[in-house]
Amino acid sequence: MKPFPEDDEDLTQFLQRHRSNPPPPALGLEDQIIQSLPRRTARSRSLIFLVTGIAAYLLATVITRPGQTPYPVADADEIESFMTSNWSSVVEGASINDMPDYLALVEPNLNE
Repeated sequence: MKPFPEDDEDLTQFLQRHRSNPPPPALGLEDQIIQSLPRRTARSRSLIFLVTGIAAYLLATVITRPGQTPYPVADADEIESFMTSNWSSVVEGASINDMPDYLALVEPNLNE
């Protein structure tokens, strides 16, 4: 730990001279706090298991659902042609204006 600058030395000495002692610990305070906490019942545990089971079921059905995408995607031919033209423009150094708009392949037309 770095020592304090000399400007703070007076403040440090003042605080050390006038610091107070912490109060003594109350006997049994920890036990009182623990006793005041609500207890879990078998009913609350079964509710937790039920909610966890429903969440696991829903997650499993979403994961195992084959062939469905959450958003519309263009045909594979359009994607392949975009990738080919994009790759060739990168390799050949074509300008950005020559490339097709890639967002039109993924996003639906918002003007409709």
